Formats: sequence, structure tokens, C-alpha cells
Amino acid sequence: MNKTNAKKSKQPVILIVDDVPRNIQVLGALLNKLDFELAVAMNGQQALDTVSKIKPDLILLDVMMPVMDGHEVCRRLKKNEATKDIPIIFITAKSESEDIITGFELGAVDYITKPFIGSELIARVKTHLALKTTKETLQEEVATKNKFFSIISHDLRGSFGIILSFVQLIQENREYLSPDELNELLDDIGKTSKNTLNLLENLLEWARSQTGRINFNPEELKVHDLSSNIIQSLQEIASNKEIQLTSDVNMDYEAFADKNMVLLVIRNLVSNAIKFTPKKGNIKISCSEDDNFIKVAVTDSGIGIENDKIENLFKIDMKVSTLGTENEQGNGLGLVLCKEFVEHNGGEIGIDSELNKGTTVWFTLPKPS
Repeated sequence: MNKTNAKKSKQPVILIVDDVPRNIQVLGALLNKLDFELAVAMNGQQALDTVSKIKPDLILLDVMMPVMDGHEVCRRLKKNEATKDIPIIFITAKSESEDIITGFELGAVDYITKPFIGSELIARVKTHLALKTTKETLQEEVATKNKFFSIISHDLRGSFGIILSFVQLIQENREYLSPDELNELLDDIGKTSKNTLNLLENLLEWARSQTGRINFNPEELKVHDLSSNIIQSLQEIASNKEIQLTSDVNMDYEAFADKNMVLLVIRNLVSNAIKFTPKKGNIKISCSEDDNFIKVAVTDSGIGIENDKIENLFKIDMKVSTLGTENEQGNGLGLVLCKEFVEHNGGEIGIDSELNKGTTVWFTLPKPS
């Protein structure tokens, strides 16, 4: 079964690469005082193997190592699309300008000569971690803006184009259309209009969340009442596909969260489940709890999700949109919005899926204290 969790971790991970154990010990003692996770490699190949497994946030790389020196390690990392953006600080006893220039030409962000001053090294590490975070934030903001304009220019424009085409078809051929044909066209207009309205509502909510203008009013919520509300509002859509939509949520389960946000999350998850579940399928809302959190899950008997798509479903800069079992349109925005709202309420969201067997999308929320 394919599983993913959209929760972001953790402390920055720093990889120390040096073939001298004493040097690793000194660096480790300095960095252990700070809120970092440390990884160690004793040679160049070991460093490449470690990076492929953990992808550190920053690398402290010795230059003078046998077999594969630091320059070659840096060269290989910068050629790899998956590792080229990891900042590398060279630490070496070599201080000739030619060696320093070579390091920078290979893509290193800094160069510290031995013996180094501990406070200086820590200051440079902090600086480059902060620069990395700033760069990633800016990249995400650019991706967010691009996604926003893409949805407006493509998805909304396309939906209104379809509606106008149907209207024009009726206007130009009304005297030739039978009642059944007219009703079919009106049904198509109604479905497209509902989908467009849903997209527009998600888009507006997402825009408000990005600008910090969305209201956040957490309160004690009965999860059973919320799930019943969603089932009632989406029952007709599910019935049109002969899908059994049920809730198995205990009356006692409570969360402390913003009601409107949670309703939007559950509505999006159930709407997605309906979209990707064939006729005569099943969708169930369930809930469980532990000491501090409740866990809400929407489980369907649908088509499942391919493994290579799961990782990108919550990323704003990745276009992951698949037609539903009856060619229902999507825009890839719903799960991104769900992730933002769940995390805004102090929870996390994830997916368990098996191709051609079904999907469970779950999220957690804090319980009332």
C-alpha cells in the first residue's frame, strides 16, 4: 500500500564529511549545542551514499580526503538535480586562492580554513541555513503565484467557456431540440456550474489563506455533526453515481478547531472520493482518537492513486489533476487547501492508497484541552 504524510518535520540536518575522526568530534561537539541533527561520513563515496538517503540541509565538507576528495564530491552533488541545491561549506587546511576559487566555481557557498574559530563556523552555518530557508520560501511563493494565475487562466476560463458553449448551442438550436436533449444540456450546464462554483470557492479561500485574511476561530466541535452535515450536502451527487455514502463517527468524538475550515476539508475529501469512485462504490467517513488528537478518515473503494503521484498531491507547484471515473474535472487545488487548513489547526494530513482498490485520506486535529 502506498502511504504519504504531508506533515513537515524537523530540525535542520547537517552532514559532516571528514576522514579524520578527531575533526568530526570537534565539529560535532560544536554543533551539538544547537538545534541540529547531525550525520557523519568518513569519505567521499560514503558522503554521496548518505546524501542519497537523507538529503541534508547543509554539508560541511573536507577537501583533502583519499580516493575521492571534497572537490569531486561537490562536483557530483551539483550535477545531480536532486542534490544540486544543498549548500556546501568547504572546511580545509588549504588556503591558497586557487583552491578557494575552485571550490566556489564548483558551487560551494562558503570556505572555512583550519584551524577555525568555533563561533565563526556556527555563525556561517546559521547564515547559510537561513539563506536556504529564504530561497525555498521565495521559490514556494513564486510557485504559489504561478499556480494561482494558472487556475484563473486555464481552469476557470475553461469552465466558463464550456457553460457559454452549452448556452449558445441551446440558443441557436432551441426549435430543433427535443425536450430530452434540452434537459440533458441543462443538466450539463448545471454540473459544470456547480464544479466551477466549487473551484471558485476553493480559490477564494486559498487566496485568503495566502494573504493572512482568513478568519480563524477554533472552538469545540462534534465531529459527528460535521460529517453528517457533509453527507447531507453531498448525498445527491453520490446518489447520481449510485455510491453509498456513510458515516461511522462516534457521537462523543470532539475536536478543537475552526469549524468552517474543517467543514471545507471534509467536503473536499468526500468530493474527491466521489469523483474517483466508480458507480455502486462505497465511501465512509470514520474517526478515531488517541490522548491528544482525533483522526478523521475518508475511505473509498475507488481507483486508487499511483505511487509516483502521491508525493506531489499536496504540493502547490505540481500539477496533479486526473479525470474522475465519469470524466469529472479537477484542478489539483483541493488537497493543497486541505493541507493548509489542517496544519493551520495544528494537525497533519496523509494518504494511504492501493491502485484499483481504494484510498483513505486522513487528517488529525487536536482534542479540546
